Amino acid sequence: MTLDDLAAATGLTKSFLSKVERGASVPSIATALRLAHAFKVSVGQLMGEAEDSNAVSVLRRADRHSFMRGDAAEGVDDYVPLVPGRAVKAMEPFLVRPPAQFRPARLPSTHMGEEFIYVLGGAVEIDFGDRLVVLEGGDSLYFDASLPHRTRSLGTAPAEILVVVQP
Repeated sequence: MTLDDLAAATGLTKSFLSKVERGASVPSIATALRLAHAFKVSVGQLMGEAEDSNAVSVLRRADRHSFMRGDAAEGVDDYVPLVPGRAVKAMEPFLVRPPAQFRPARLPSTHMGEEFIYVLGGAVEIDFGDRLVVLEGGDSLYFDASLPHRTRSLGTAPAEILVVVQP
């Protein structure tokens, strides 16, 4: 697949895709979902995880790896795929640690499908542009992922949330 083909399939620019390919830019979850859809693979496969063809997929804590190692000071999320090796799945679950500040240089995320957020610890704020939603430990949120949205941690320590995306 050429960069032209991939740009057409994802709606992303060739220059951005080239940066991602060279490792000069880290894709957001929305971008990773677009890329995985274009290549007809899971996000885990896109990030180089081995495929598990079994009907049951187990991922041990010691084997979890972030594909977007975040730095809260730089406003970058930390995304850890929770079912990286399964090729065909209807959901993409992630463990996410949102930064303390919304990313100033990036527009809110939008992608196809639906999204579910469950707060495991801490507190988060989700910005839908015209509405802010604050969630604390044990709270959950389900929404149409085509709505522009972005998430940040509240408080002194990064929150930890379970995000399940149905692409």
